Amino acid sequence: MAGKMNALDRLIGWLSPQAFCRRMAWREEQKRYYDAARTDRFGASWFPPGSLSSENTDRPYRTLIRGRARDLERNNGIVRGLLRGLERNVVGAGIAPQPDVTSRSGRSNDALNRRIAELWADWSQRRFCDVAGASSFPDFQRLYLRRRIVDGDVFVIVVAPPEGGAYPVALQMIEPDLLAEDVFQTKDGHKVFGGVEVDDFMRPLAYHFRMDPLESARTIRVPAERVVHGYDRTRAPQLRGVSELAGSMESIRDIGEYVDSELKAARIAGSMTGVVKTQTGAARIGRATPRDAGGAPVETIQIGSLNYMKQGDEVNFPQPGRPTEAAGGFVSVIERFVGVGMGLSYEAVSRDLSQVNYSSIREGRLQDIKTYEEYQRDVVETFCAPVYAAWLDAMVLNGLVTIPGYWGARDKYRKVRWVRPGWSWVDPQKEAAAAEKGLQLGTTTLQEVCGYEGKDWQEVLRQRKAEQDFIAEIGLNAGGDHHEPGSTPADAGTGAAADGTIPEPGDDA
Repeated sequence: MAGKMNALDRLIGWLSPQAFCRRMAWREEQKRYYDAARTDRFGASWFPPGSLSSENTDRPYRTLIRGRARDLERNNGIVRGLLRGLERNVVGAGIAPQPDVTSRSGRSNDALNRRIAELWADWSQRRFCDVAGASSFPDFQRLYLRRRIVDGDVFVIVVAPPEGGAYPVALQMIEPDLLAEDVFQTKDGHKVFGGVEVDDFMRPLAYHFRMDPLESARTIRVPAERVVHGYDRTRAPQLRGVSELAGSMESIRDIGEYVDSELKAARIAGSMTGVVKTQTGAARIGRATPRDAGGAPVETIQIGSLNYMKQGDEVNFPQPGRPTEAAGGFVSVIERFVGVGMGLSYEAVSRDLSQVNYSSIREGRLQDIKTYEEYQRDVVETFCAPVYAAWLDAMVLNGLVTIPGYWGARDKYRKVRWVRPGWSWVDPQKEAAAAEKGLQLGTTTLQEVCGYEGKDWQEVLRQRKAEQDFIAEIGLNAGGDHHEPGSTPADAGTGAAADGTIPEPGDDA
């Protein structure tokens, strides 16, 4: 027994060994170094398993949590609104690639970039992109994000479409329910955890699926290089994900049931006009209807109804107490908890802007944008970039785009910038002034400013150039003043050069 005993300890141990053990246990408890490790009545029931691997911790509960998360997705307005908000802000109309192939001198290879961009724009339509012909590439992005959050895992396989297709590659999304989780080892000795085959370093080698649940003995093995697997990795050896709603799931369900109960109680209370107290004690609420098959009376409560009374009966008009005044505050508190669990502000979850000012909503918006950017980075790096690389390989391999020396320098030709949807600000005038000041001081770039608004800076400059050329062509100055026929604008010459400059007098147009 740890600790030094005195004469009183020895006496208690002789009289009552049980009391002696409790005394020593309490003495050790007082010596703990962390309050989080207390084992008294405040922590007596908190003994979670702490030495299990991520797979052993998650495997028994993944399916149940996934089913509950999907139930909330279908039936809970808060979850539906949360997912819609994330889709709007993270994906929006779609995250589009902008090929960025450069020549040896470092200049943009515009011809090649345009050809790749045109092919991608055509392929990304649903009839080519999805092997089932149901989803465009932006649709896949939204599905990827939603299924990663709700299901915890999302799988996209790069497949060859049926013969006769215009393009040699397509995508197929697979739900985690089709993973063959009962496969534990392959014939060559590789371990399989939750359907994921790994090497000695826990690096995924392949994924085992059971595409047809009715054929339980038939599984297919898909190499990892053909599978995009999205999930929230929170532990080092983690191979599978758990629904990101898991931490907030109970609160979300509680608030849904609470609101439903309040609404039902309010409807019942609002339907009761009066209560009749008879002298015989046979009080009845509502209107009696014929008896059922078992002989029991059937009664209903109708809005604004009141039974007839006998002489001497007493009528009471109850004051309904629903909905309670505290209901709104309770719902708001739970929505704040949900927002904290997802890294979002209360306003982003509830859409309630009644208690904000410019400073508070701007700070909340900035933090929300950081969360959106994290999701955007995952969508781009985990899903979009691997798909784009596999797609470009297929385009070159099948001769749809000709790139000499491609296979020896694939990284060079795969360079791409992803144009992501931006966000409008609370006060655009202030933000525009800040962006202008940053450009003047050189602390920001046009690419950063345009990218924050979801725009391509090169396309912005090309459009501005086209507008300036058109203004000069029709004889308008920048202010929009029209020039009389035969007159020459001060900033227009006989014609614009190819680079947009105006020729000096005497130069060839």
